[in-house]
Amino acid sequence: MFPGSTLLKILCTLLAITAGWWLLAPRSLGGSDTYVVVSGPSMWPKLITGDLVVLRSTGQYHVGEIAGYKTQQLRSPVVHQIVSVSNNRFTFKGINNSFVDPSNPKQSNIVGRMWLDLGQTGRLLRLTQLPAVGGALIFAACGYALWPRRRRRQHRLGRRSCA
Repeated sequence: MFPGSTLLKILCTLLAITAGWWLLAPRSLGGSDTYVVVSGPSMWPKLITGDLVVLRSTGQYHVGEIAGYKTQQLRSPVVHQIVSVSNNRFTFKGINNSFVDPSNPKQSNIVGRMWLDLGQTGRLLRLTQLPAVGGALIFAACGYALWPRRRRRQHRLGRRSCA
């Protein structure tokens, strides 16, 4: 049914998708990573507003690592640097802040340490949340999917008969 090269391409594509999912799937979709868009100047110059940070959960967190933790006040995790650990409580501080964070989360409140910094990708993601931009993207995707396509003519090998 499939020629060998086509089957190989399909298998490689499925393998790449599976590996990508395993490496980068967000926690909200069953993966192990949490994605956070940085806002504010507290982590400057290491991280700036609009940076997309991938947090990955680990068994241990150490002083000096950049990690994210959950708070009751904010929907998104706070991404700051661990400055000390005492009695299973962590003290965090923004690199650019002159003060430590008021909360001292336990390890169970830490979402993960910074695994990847995807730069200003977060700004693009925030743009897609605007109704006009999101609507335009949906409209373009639907237009592309519904646009009629021309069939390519297949050339036959061999002689053509002239009748």
